[in-house]
Amino acid sequence: MYYTQEQIDRANQADLVSFLQSQGEQLTRAGNEYRWKRHDSLTVRGNKWYRHSQSKGGGPVDFVMEFFGKSFTEAVELLTALLSSCVRIR
Repeated sequence: MYYTQEQIDRANQADLVSFLQSQGEQLTRAGNEYRWKRHDSLTVRGNKWYRHSQSKGGGPVDFVMEFFGKSFTEAVELLTALLSSCVRIR
């Protein structure tokens, strides 16, 4: 499937805190950021994430690909669906 740049940009605007909470994941607030219980070296702030142990980070599409094992197409589809309604992937 092909996605327009507008659809990709929209997927990358997804709030990662809301996404993780919609998936039933536990987060702990740490100042302006959140720590994901499953990956304690990972912090999330709005639509950005950073994995301190690997000095690696990015946006929502990268996050879904990295931590949920989805392809680029699946990640964009999931995040755009999430922005339309709550979708649980498990």
